Amino acid sequence: MAGKIAAAVRKPKTTRAPELSNIPTTIKNPQRVAYRRTELVEVATKLFLERGFHGTSIRDIARACSFNVASLYMYVSSKEDILFLVAQDLMNDISVKLSETILDPGSPVRSLEIGFASYCRIVNRHRRQVRLLYREVGFLPPDLRSHVLGTVSNVVSFFEKIVERGVAGGVFRPVPVRLAALDMMMVAHMLALHTREVMSFTDLDGYIKFQLDSIFAGLLVADAKRRSDVSVSARRK
Repeated sequence: MAGKIAAAVRKPKTTRAPELSNIPTTIKNPQRVAYRRTELVEVATKLFLERGFHGTSIRDIARACSFNVASLYMYVSSKEDILFLVAQDLMNDISVKLSETILDPGSPVRSLEIGFASYCRIVNRHRRQVRLLYREVGFLPPDLRSHVLGTVSNVVSFFEKIVERGVAGGVFRPVPVRLAALDMMMVAHMLALHTREVMSFTDLDGYIKFQLDSIFAGLLVADAKRRSDVSVSARRK
């Protein structure tokens, strides 16, 4: 199995980890660090998904990489460092994709429809990695765990800004903005945490429409016409 993983990720297509400088390294060349850590992330993600964090050893990871254990320790100092790189790579990728979502600056309602649908689709594509993050992030040391949770907070902030605009514009009720944003993120995460059960009821588009109806039912001001407009818009999406 390790050999198959190594063959699949021997040459990373891109280097995604140059910004993860809070993990110490003895290598001075940042491009080389980024390249090797990208390989580590790809290999470790596959192994952690298959075997779990505790079921995967440093030697397992090294055997599936293009370098040995001694070289591996030039780029990380522990298996927890590798888990952090995996978690941070996932959250960075999610943040980038979410930031590319084009919202409607003139309509908080439409922006929330677009933003929530976009995030659900991102989560759905990464649902195994999201499950891994939920399952294993508690094994990180407190400082690294806090850093990962900080990147998760970027997702919450994405929804928070939309809700703030809606409240300020009188479109949304004066709800606790941060709490509403957290709720939206967690509802999207159900696609990863309860995939089989959710998909036994509906497909991805149906899930998005159902949750948007529920979100707007509690978020919109008491205006029957606006509720109707939102419902029509969601169905057309």
